[in-house]
Amino acid sequence: MKSEDRDTVDFAVATGGRVTRLRALMIFSSLRSTMLPRCLRAIVMTAAIVASLGTVRQVRAQSAIIAIDTANRKVHVAGNANQKRAVGGLAKIATTMVVLDWSEASRVSLNVLATVPDYAERIAGQTSLGLQAGDRLTLRDLIYATMMGSDNVAAITLGHFVGGDLLARKAKAGDPLEEFVRNMNALADREGCTNTRFMNPHGFENTHPQPHSTAADIARIALYATGRAPFHFYTNQGTRSITIYRGGSQLTQNVSNTNSLLGIDRIDGIKTGNTPASGGCVAITADRPSTVIKQNDTTNIIYRHRMIVVVLGSADPFGEARGVLRQAWSLYDVWMNAGRPVTDQKQLLTYF
Repeated sequence: MKSEDRDTVDFAVATGGRVTRLRALMIFSSLRSTMLPRCLRAIVMTAAIVASLGTVRQVRAQSAIIAIDTANRKVHVAGNANQKRAVGGLAKIATTMVVLDWSEASRVSLNVLATVPDYAERIAGQTSLGLQAGDRLTLRDLIYATMMGSDNVAAITLGHFVGGDLLARKAKAGDPLEEFVRNMNALADREGCTNTRFMNPHGFENTHPQPHSTAADIARIALYATGRAPFHFYTNQGTRSITIYRGGSQLTQNVSNTNSLLGIDRIDGIKTGNTPASGGCVAITADRPSTVIKQNDTTNIIYRHRMIVVVLGSADPFGEARGVLRQAWSLYDVWMNAGRPVTDQKQLLTYF
């Protein structure tokens, strides 16, 4: 236990090099209003936290979690966050970012049509929208299908089209999907993901070796994605209509977002995943109203507040993610009020 400020105490339990934040805020808030000496308040808090430690471990033993705020990259809640896991459809966050980065760099419009390749359904593992070989969709609609509907065929089609273009620009022969996945892994490496290896654009674990990542690495990729304004369009809508050109017909299909937490507690993204290997996974993000501090020279300083939460391998990913988000905001408030102390670099995602 360590005192961070005269009237703020922040608790952490270090286990195997990982820091797991515990719910101390509610206890602390009630004790602050009492007349107990500060040292006695700390003893009472410690006893309460130790008493609850077993329950926290039991609830979260099978899942991996992390919560960071985007402005400071501070880790506020973590458990098993560096443990390699299957992440299922959360790989599609990287898929989408490779496509968006490629579109920006190449200046190829997302309104260009791409054709579903013959092999897509065979390697998809599972699909939700019933896309067929030969169907044509705009890249934009394929991103909506990939991110909102978590459609594997859509993700493969994106990889096939963009990977093929990347090879053509290099005047190289090769497998378009392999080239695309190479770029997914390059993105992960660039963002500091040391325990991540993508094997396909859709994340389904039907390759050998199987793809893997960690909660911390997914948070790194999500941090990059949420920093790009275009990305939000593909994650914060509940439903979206897309157009499929099939034969001589034009079909309209509604895509529903698999993220049932949208709109709750100001959650506006990001992605879900659920495969037999990964279990329930979700990456969410939520903001709070900005804090505006007026300066003497009539200018304002604006502090923006946004949190990212990643949950892997959970029996109740939505319920757990919402609980972790609330816990993270509570600890964030304590930390901010204490002056944002960083006593160990490993409290920051960059060094976590």
